[in-house]
Amino acid sequence: MSPFDLPAHRLAAFARPVLEYLPAGFDAEDATQAEIDDVGSLAALAAPEVVAARIGRLGVDASTWDMTERLLEASGERTVVSGLRYLNLDPAFPFVAVKTTARVNDAEAVDALAAKVTSAYRGVGVRGFTFWEQPGLDLPSAEGWATVMAGSLSAAAGANERDLIGALTISWPEAAAEVFTEYRLEHQAWRSGAPELSPFVSESDQAGLQEAADQGLLMSLRDDHGFAGLAAATISPLFGRPALCMLDVLLTERLRGRGLAPAVQSSFLTGQRSGVDTVWGHIHARNLPSLRTAQKLGRRPVQQEYFVSLPAS
Repeated sequence: MSPFDLPAHRLAAFARPVLEYLPAGFDAEDATQAEIDDVGSLAALAAPEVVAARIGRLGVDASTWDMTERLLEASGERTVVSGLRYLNLDPAFPFVAVKTTARVNDAEAVDALAAKVTSAYRGVGVRGFTFWEQPGLDLPSAEGWATVMAGSLSAAAGANERDLIGALTISWPEAAAEVFTEYRLEHQAWRSGAPELSPFVSESDQAGLQEAADQGLLMSLRDDHGFAGLAAATISPLFGRPALCMLDVLLTERLRGRGLAPAVQSSFLTGQRSGVDTVWGHIHARNLPSLRTAQKLGRRPVQQEYFVSLPAS
């Protein structure tokens, strides 16, 4: 069955906005198929058993209809899919994620979406809605959330020449359990010290780190005091191209502020053996240290998540 019972040409239309700002070197057909696949994954969230499981897991007071992924609009002008989300799984921060076949690159388009979301989710108490677009747009009512930073893996691997040998011991654990407890404690300590970022940066769970380890993409750092940090990634396509997606780069508090992050990430990329040559990841627009690290390794913004606040309903 076609996602949301949409015909093929309507599904392919979800790629139109992305194709207008697709970075050079990416294949348009691959990007189109990736957008179609993404709509399919959203449609899967509308399955009754998935809806029930999400409500139970989140422990939220949301109706089945509220939680069901749906067509917000299906007209000759545009097709819009929307779904209820919770920021970092926080029941107190519901918002709506929107995916559309039309560009949302000016105030008029933002206002049109705001009106539709407000009407469709009246009474749910959503804080606002998000959409993905070209980075760097001047949209007064929208703030930047996650930025997709991407670049050449080989260039990033050789971009920082700081030698970590002698300062840190590097290993590649096969079992995430070897580092998870220490990682979690350090991550929670970092979040408590960065309240402005903690709602937007979630810690990796053990299953996610184990998946990274299974792919040879979990690197552990130790020094004379013990656990010093880690880097983790997974193989995940970007605009349909096989790529390595950074999941986490964490240093213990005693090592932060010493300019080690670029060298750690460069060492990680040098040591992994994925066989791909594109590296990317989501970095929150307020996370300036991580953005600067990515930029030092040659990564650039290629897509932006925007958030539009809505009055309480």
